[in-house]
Amino acid sequence: MRHILIGGNGFLGQELARQLLDDKSTTITIVDLQEGLAAGLEDHRDRLNFVHADISQAGSLDKIILGVDDVVYHLASKLIIPNVPRFKRYEYFAECSVTGTKHILRWMQASQCSSLVFWSSDMVYGPTVHSPRREDHPRHPFGPYGRAKMEAENLIFEAERLGYLHCTMFRPRLIIGPGRLGIMEMLFKLLDSGLPVPLIGRGNNCFQFVSVGDCASAAILAQKGGCRSGVYNLGSSNPPSVYELMTEFVKRSGSRSVVVRTPGTLVKTLLKIMNIFKISPMDPEQYQIADLEVTLDTTAVMHDLGWKSTDDDTAMLLAAYETYVSGK
Repeated sequence: MRHILIGGNGFLGQELARQLLDDKSTTITIVDLQEGLAAGLEDHRDRLNFVHADISQAGSLDKIILGVDDVVYHLASKLIIPNVPRFKRYEYFAECSVTGTKHILRWMQASQCSSLVFWSSDMVYGPTVHSPRREDHPRHPFGPYGRAKMEAENLIFEAERLGYLHCTMFRPRLIIGPGRLGIMEMLFKLLDSGLPVPLIGRGNNCFQFVSVGDCASAAILAQKGGCRSGVYNLGSSNPPSVYELMTEFVKRSGSRSVVVRTPGTLVKTLLKIMNIFKISPMDPEQYQIADLEVTLDTTAVMHDLGWKSTDDDTAMLLAAYETYVSGK
């Protein structure tokens, strides 16, 4: 059995590879659009095989001989970057999440390999109907990233219905950890300069994270459980309110910054206007949920896979910030 990591050079892929390598008998194939192994994986070339492939292109995976007992981890996804691209954003995200997933499923079916671990997103949920969100929460995504992930989920559900696939699917909250920047870079720059940290709204809502290490461990538990068919939320336990989180984070970081509450509706309106002109510092799918309750219920994954979160939200944020500071 081999572990095939599609998008294995990414933030989560590298962490998953490191954890898989703890088993000395493990054989891993990293499949990525980026040429060559990521720097963090180069020391394990004796047990890692790299294949360059663009999953949005039909037939790009045919060069990989897939065994019936192999496990495929679909980690590939375009990242949300405000104003990139400026137009046709659904097509941009769908190229990887939808077209790429179609090609992966066809490749697996042709090889009679049925075990898949797929990384979706909690952004498939959209507006909160009940909180915390369970896996049966309605799916009404706010924007193109969430819609592309939902369409990828639908393709997998259909493959399972047809009987040639069984897939463990994860919907994580915002994944952070050492080396992760993304939207957090704006926050870290404010702290670095001692500038005020404005919230969107009062900050009385909870905004949950999940660590990259906990996400990787969930994938390994899924594989060990035979990639049972199921959808599972991933998130931290007992997340604090946004105001409590930011206040404690600023305090522990040693920054002179102060946390500032704002009128949420007004700020989101301003960001919406800025987004029209493609100058918003945040994507609509990011700022629209900033003052909402978006916590996930993780009861199912704890019960079925024996998973539990090990990192608290403040510690996760602080670890990411310390890496940012050390890497400047």
